[in-house]
Amino acid sequence: MNLTLFAAPGSCSRVALTALAAAGLPCTLAWVDLAGGQQRQPVYLALNPKGKVPLLDTPEGTLSDNLAIATWVDAQAPAAGVLPAAGFARAEAMGWLGWAAGTLHPLVYRLRMSARIHPDAATHEAIRAAARAELQAALGAAEAVLADGRDWLGGARWSLADTYVAWAIGRAQLSGVELTALPRLTAFMARHDALPAWRQALAQEPA
Repeated sequence: MNLTLFAAPGSCSRVALTALAAAGLPCTLAWVDLAGGQQRQPVYLALNPKGKVPLLDTPEGTLSDNLAIATWVDAQAPAAGVLPAAGFARAEAMGWLGWAAGTLHPLVYRLRMSARIHPDAATHEAIRAAARAELQAALGAAEAVLADGRDWLGGARWSLADTYVAWAIGRAQLSGVELTALPRLTAFMARHDALPAWRQALAQEPA
């Protein structure tokens, strides 16, 4: 099966790359220069009118957004456990994926890309401070779930939802979000950093 993943180093395309690694699905990597605006150029917009990464080109067509890619990859290799197989556990994982995509990721964007939120540089620190505070508060939800002794957000087994949340936390930490008051999330991040699929994904990014 010929797969091409359009990705950018450090971006949330790491989530899709981790899914493919966990599922054992090799792909060709096409790196997109986000800082240079390649995602807004006509050639890329012809592939993905949303102008974002990740984008997975499959024999069936293209898929954008990590939730769609996660669902498709899981269907190709269900035994890999990218998502739980069925029932409540699967619904719970989709809930965490949605939380990462709809709550954490936009806050990370505001924190790290304040200039794209508002052109006035005088507003940027206020935008970042608000995003940082909201992220700190939001992460308490994950800390609370892990308080029942879970290793992962869905329980005993990793799913891609953990990776999306971990990616968001990692980017937030680079911009001053602290985990010192969140010991269970700190341990969660250490477990996640050791995952073979995650490490494989990171190793594929250009230096």
